Amino acid sequence: MIDESVIRVYTEKSKSRRGLHQRRRLYFVIDSECRELNFKIMRRVSIKPLYAKGEAEEHQISIPEGSYVIQLDFRMNPKGKVVGDVLVYDRKGQCLGRAVYRKLKVRLVEGQSTEVINLIRCVFRKLKLPVKKYAVIKLW
Repeated sequence: MIDESVIRVYTEKSKSRRGLHQRRRLYFVIDSECRELNFKIMRRVSIKPLYAKGEAEEHQISIPEGSYVIQLDFRMNPKGKVVGDVLVYDRKGQCLGRAVYRKLKVRLVEGQSTEVINLIRCVFRKLKLPVKKYAVIKLW
């Protein structure tokens, strides 16, 4: 039997009434070699989105041993600029690192190791998001 852990993550796709502001939250479950893994959604709860139009959900997922959860949260302002936050969790639900995405740059502002930036780089490549530079600002 494979030992599995339950982690709480969020999905959201919403925009303001006039459509000027937008928010997108999503998550990936990957292993250390950047392969997407299968996971089970144990529970789904509908929650209130940040903006008026759209929907948001909280998922409690069960992930296998040796996997990581990358939670992405992007917001777009009226000028079309995108900023975001990236959180990396291990299978026990502990935060391994936090990165910010601004001006097409990804900065690891909190992290336990440089392996975290490699996981983030992998997810950005999968999503085909433009990134000029990756930087590690602070390790614990």
